[in-house]
Amino acid sequence: MSPTPFSRPARSAFSRPRKAALLTGLAAVTALALAGCSSSAATDSFGSSASDSLTVVITQTYTTPPDPDTNYDGPGLNIIESTYEGLVAYQDGSDTAEIVPELATDWTLSDDGLTYTFTLREGVTFHDGTEFNADAVVASFERRTAVDGGPAYMVGDVTAVTPVDDYTVDVTLAAPNSAFVDYLASPFGLKMVSPTVLTEEAGDDFAQTYLTTHDAGTGPYELSDVETGVSYTLTAADDYWGDAPEFGTVNIEISDNASAAQLRLERGEIDAILGNLNKTTFASLASNDKLDASTFPNFTTQMVYVNPASAIFTTVEDRTALFSGLDTKTIIDSSMGELEVPTSQLFPAGMLDAAADDQGVTYDPAALQGIVDSGIAAGKTIRIGYPASSSDAAAVAQEMGATLSSAGLPAEAVSLGSGSVYSLTDDLAAAPDLVIMAAFPDAGHVDAWARIIYTPTGGLDVLGAEVPGLNDDLDAALATEGNDAYAAIAQKIIAAKYWFSIGSLQTTTIARTGLTGLDDARNLLEYNVLHFAALGNE
Repeated sequence: MSPTPFSRPARSAFSRPRKAALLTGLAAVTALALAGCSSSAATDSFGSSASDSLTVVITQTYTTPPDPDTNYDGPGLNIIESTYEGLVAYQDGSDTAEIVPELATDWTLSDDGLTYTFTLREGVTFHDGTEFNADAVVASFERRTAVDGGPAYMVGDVTAVTPVDDYTVDVTLAAPNSAFVDYLASPFGLKMVSPTVLTEEAGDDFAQTYLTTHDAGTGPYELSDVETGVSYTLTAADDYWGDAPEFGTVNIEISDNASAAQLRLERGEIDAILGNLNKTTFASLASNDKLDASTFPNFTTQMVYVNPASAIFTTVEDRTALFSGLDTKTIIDSSMGELEVPTSQLFPAGMLDAAADDQGVTYDPAALQGIVDSGIAAGKTIRIGYPASSSDAAAVAQEMGATLSSAGLPAEAVSLGSGSVYSLTDDLAAAPDLVIMAAFPDAGHVDAWARIIYTPTGGLDVLGAEVPGLNDDLDAALATEGNDAYAAIAQKIIAAKYWFSIGSLQTTTIARTGLTGLDDARNLLEYNVLHFAALGNE
C-alpha cells in the first residue's frame, strides 16, 4: 500500500453543482416506438418464475456509459447501483434518508470538522479479483477528480485522501461540510473502482472507454454484456462479500414503447417495467390481479416556478394569492392520482422535520377571485410552461390551467421544447408566467436541493428568481450541525414566494406477481430504479 496521500488544491465547486439529475430527462414514455418484442424471457408462464434469470424493461432512453464517474442519468443507476458500491449509502427500502455503512463499516469526524476517518470493510474483492483496501479508496477519489464529470463536484472540497493502514483512510476537506457524507451516500456519489483496472485499462481517458462496456466494482452483479442504449446484462458476481443474489442473470432492456412493454409483461415475457406511467395506465395495470403495480416514496418533487419578470404576479402578495388559490390536492388527484402525493414542505418531503419548512399555504377558494377583482390579470392570459418531455408536468399544467380559467383567469399550458426550459432566463420577458417542473436532489441533504433550485447558478432555477444572500447563508449552514440554519433558510425562500412545492412523485414499478423484495429494492433517492440483488421469487 502506498503511503502517498492524494492531494490537490481545494475548489469551491462543492457549493455549485453543475447540473442536477433531472426528472424531466427521464420522462419520455409516450411518444416512442418499440421495434421488437423478443426476449430471453425470465418466465415461461404468466406470474410464475421458471429460471434464475430476471428481465426488466426500462421505458426511458439511456445511452450514456455506465461509468460511475460520468453517469449523471437516472436510468443508469439501475446498472451502477448493482455493480458498484460506495463507502456509505442511503438505506434501501426506507422512507427516510438514513445513511448506512457499505464498504466503510464506520466513520468518525475530527474535532476541527475537517477530517473523516473511515474504517473499511475487510474481505471484499473487486470483480477482477483485486482486494478492496485503502489504496483503492485513494485511487477512486483520484479518478473521480481526474475524469471531472458531472458528479465530480461532490468531492470538490476534498484536499487529501490518506491511507492510515490497509483498512483505514483519512479524507480531509478544505472546510467543515455537514453535507459531505450525504454526497458520499448519494446514488451519484463516489463509488469504489478497482485500481488494477484503472491502471491496466487506463488508455488516454482514465479507463472511460473500457468502462463503457465493463464494470470495475464490488457490487453483487458484474456487467457481462452491453449493447449501448439497447440492452445490458448483469451476472451475479462470484465471491460477493454480501448475500448472493437470487437471480443469477439480470437482463435490462431499454424500450421506448411503454404499451409494448406492458403487453410483454402480460404475456409473461418479462418480469417488470420501470419508468413513468400516467395515471390512467397505472390504474389499469393496478386492476390486473396478475400484476403487482406498486409505488414507493421518492424525493422527486414537483414545483410551481414563478417568473420574476411576470407582468401579472409582480408582488409577494400577488404570488401568495396565487398559491393560496390553487387547490393542489384536487389538481394532483385529478392529474396524477396515486402517482403523486401532495406536500406542504418546501424541500423534498421528509428531508427536514415538517415544521421546519412548512410553506404555510392554506387553500383559500376566494383567493383566485381576489386576483380577478384586483385586475392584475385583466386582459392577460396566464401562460403555464412545462417541459415537453414530462408527461407528469403536462398533466398538472393542464389541470392547473383549467382551474385558473374556471376561476375567471384565462390560462394556457405551454409545451417547452427539448432543453428550452433551461434557457428561459435568456429572455424572461418572453418566458411563461409559471413553469411546472419536477426534479430530484443529488443527495438527501438540504444543501443538495437548495443550491440547485433556489440559486441562479444552481442549474435548476429555471426562471432565475433569487433570494438575496442565499449562497452565503448556505455556505454558513454547511459549517453547522443540526437543522436550525436550514429552517431559517427555508423561511427566507418561502417568504419570496417564487417557488411552490406541490407534490412528491412516487417511484412506480409494474411487476409480475410472485416477484418478491420490491420495497427493499427501491431507494428514496432513486427514481424508478431497482436494486436487483434484493429481488427474488415466492
